[in-house]
Amino acid sequence: MSSSTPDRPAEHRAAEHRAAAGTVPDAPGQPLPQITEKQARRLNAPVQGMVISMAVLLLLVLPFVWLQPRPDAQPYRPDVDVAQEAAYVEDEAPFTPVVPEPGEGWTANYARWNGGAAEGVPSWEIGWATPQGSFIGLVQTSMANPTWLAQQAEAVPASAEVEAGGTSWDVHIREESRNQDPLTVYTGEVNGSTVVLKGDAPGAELDRLAAAVAEDLTDAPAPRTTEMP
Repeated sequence: MSSSTPDRPAEHRAAEHRAAAGTVPDAPGQPLPQITEKQARRLNAPVQGMVISMAVLLLLVLPFVWLQPRPDAQPYRPDVDVAQEAAYVEDEAPFTPVVPEPGEGWTANYARWNGGAAEGVPSWEIGWATPQGSFIGLVQTSMANPTWLAQQAEAVPASAEVEAGGTSWDVHIREESRNQDPLTVYTGEVNGSTVVLKGDAPGAELDRLAAAVAEDLTDAPAPRTTEMP
């Protein structure tokens, strides 16, 4: 007696074919989702729009960035003509204003006359930017007193003495701390004038400026005697 296998339903046969091809769905009755090309374009449209918007924004901003001046590695240094400024105050000052020439790379930020209305001590003042990017302020007067001198040295006592330009200079040094910046002050007497140099420059630059001051003042006329009111 021969036996025969009953015909299987068509969906069973299709399932077997899918299993053989490796395309069996995860669960019966849940076909794999498929996205048409048109749907994919719609999904990608927001991303493309964002990219285009960023590109347009960059095109608008970059010209303004390019037009901005480039920051200089060196700080701004106005080049003041010290000799010219000294000539303006020479008749008013009771002493010859010093015009030191420390050399190449030194730039005067300011040169001015201080009539001494507050301290009672008229003075000639110059500010120098040094080649190493530090600062030294110069103050010259022929009417110094101990109180004024202590104020100029910011009450830092003298702790050493150096010779520059044939002149002895008292050195006042304040070390850096949490509340104060480092400070070095040179004070000296040159041909009847008291000169104060102070700033954050290293000793070699202070020595260079001190020598230039002494060189300029050595042959200067002696200060005129002036009675303060």
